[in-house]
Amino acid sequence: TMLELTVAAGLLGMVFLVTIPLLSRVRDTREEVQRRFIAQQEAANLMERLALRAAVGTLNSAVTRGMPVSPEASAVLPEVNVSVTREEQTDDVGNVRVTVAVSWLNNAGERTAPVSLDAWFAASEQHPEEQP
Repeated sequence: TMLELTVAAGLLGMVFLVTIPLLSRVRDTREEVQRRFIAQQEAANLMERLALRAAVGTLNSAVTRGMPVSPEASAVLPEVNVSVTREEQTDDVGNVRVTVAVSWLNNAGERTAPVSLDAWFAASEQHPEEQP
């Protein structure tokens, strides 16, 4: 009857009112996970480029000048920021620890916790292009 249809429509409306915010949160979470995955891939790609530079002896200049971000990552990660740091290890071997950190702005406009990767490279002697 008409009363049963009204009650059913009211219940269905309440279900939609509960479901819409939930779907919105799921979408936001999915986008953030996708951005974090892309940032992780970008950090890995940058670390591979640094490893190639370490193999040819230009690691110091790559760290001091910074590394460019790919256009694909720039399109997905708003206000992307990449930092590359280098630390000398204090042991006898003298290995070099390089950290690549990628951060961006989230939907609320706040800087996210960075995705970072560390790698250890064997210390090499300075090449003529890197000497002060």
